[in-house]
Amino acid sequence: MRLSFLPLIVVEVAFSALFIIAFGFGNFLLFLLLSMLAGVALLALFWKNMLEFQMGSFKNMLTQFSFVIAGFLLLVPGVLSSLLGICVLVFALVFESTLKRKTPRNQNENEEIIDVEIIEDRR
Repeated sequence: MRLSFLPLIVVEVAFSALFIIAFGFGNFLLFLLLSMLAGVALLALFWKNMLEFQMGSFKNMLTQFSFVIAGFLLLVPGVLSSLLGICVLVFALVFESTLKRKTPRNQNENEEIIDVEIIEDRR
């Protein structure tokens, strides 16, 4: 079975043409440039987290994978792929914020441990 990207390319060109008609060619180029820079930043963030081994739980890995998908979609030139990348990015950010809200706070972060030794008084 052979996969054809022709329908995707036609839809992408149609969305790009509609964007150019609505907002102008200069704004189209600016939108593509900013989306590509955002994609590079997301992929760099993922690479930094990968090198520092900050992949904790499965939910954290799902969030990082969503950032990678959003980064690749933002790197692809086109309006539709950038909009899909923004949607995936918003999903990842909402998922990450709910993940941080639901996880219990670490007791060692904010509380001090006091070590006490009891010495009995012998009279």
